[in-house]
Amino acid sequence: MPKELKVKGEGGKALSFPKLLPNIFTTIGLCSGLTGIRFAIEQEWQQAVFSIIVAACFDMIDGLSARLLKAFSRFGAELDSLADTISFGVAPSIITYLWIRETLSGQSNEYLMGWYWIPFLFYSACNAFRLARFNVMHMEETERKIKKSYFLGVPAPAGAGLMLIPMGIDFILTRFGLTFSLSSHPQWLVIWVVLIALMMVSRIPTFSFRNMRFSVSKSKAIFVLIVVSLAVAVLIKETWIFLVALGILYFISIPFSYWAYQKDQMIK
Repeated sequence: MPKELKVKGEGGKALSFPKLLPNIFTTIGLCSGLTGIRFAIEQEWQQAVFSIIVAACFDMIDGLSARLLKAFSRFGAELDSLADTISFGVAPSIITYLWIRETLSGQSNEYLMGWYWIPFLFYSACNAFRLARFNVMHMEETERKIKKSYFLGVPAPAGAGLMLIPMGIDFILTRFGLTFSLSSHPQWLVIWVVLIALMMVSRIPTFSFRNMRFSVSKSKAIFVLIVVSLAVAVLIKETWIFLVALGILYFISIPFSYWAYQKDQMIK
């Protein structure tokens, strides 16, 4: 049997390769988020948004792998926060801003682009504030954390997904040959961006689906598999319709998460 691959960790301590997997996944997500900026510069908008979605998938995978492999480390936590700041704070702001700028370029109101940039700065700052608060809450043992079934505010990947919904809607409109573009109405887009930014730094409880446990009876398992199969089929056929619908459903779920949290508090 070949020996397990090991590398030197902090203090010269041997570190097995599986323990590095969460950090590898985090790095892949970081590179995906940065690549989204490159696609935006080249005006490849669908690839840019898809890069952020890939980064979100790897953000979920790195957390899951860290729990399964018990590969938690201070370095991994810091790397994850820095990667999230870039992939879900900086990259979506640049992508959406460049998308708006491409539509308004050459128009008489182009001078307003300097003002339109301010809400995106606000979004990126709120993203960083949220991640900093998340780190502090986990470092301070005396901090009474919110229940594991909930996040405090909208998490960074979900915030990035909500922010990019207008671009997804625009892709759908283009898919059906409609000439209307949301990027031509930046005043409404910046209001949406500010709303998402405020929701990220808010103390509104939101569902933490990664920690929720769902139980399905054996008699209904086949129906769940059928629904999953149909969802995958729709994802393959109409990717943007599926993803936008998923984002809208998440946004709608926020008031219900607040109601469910308040109900849980009353039961205690």
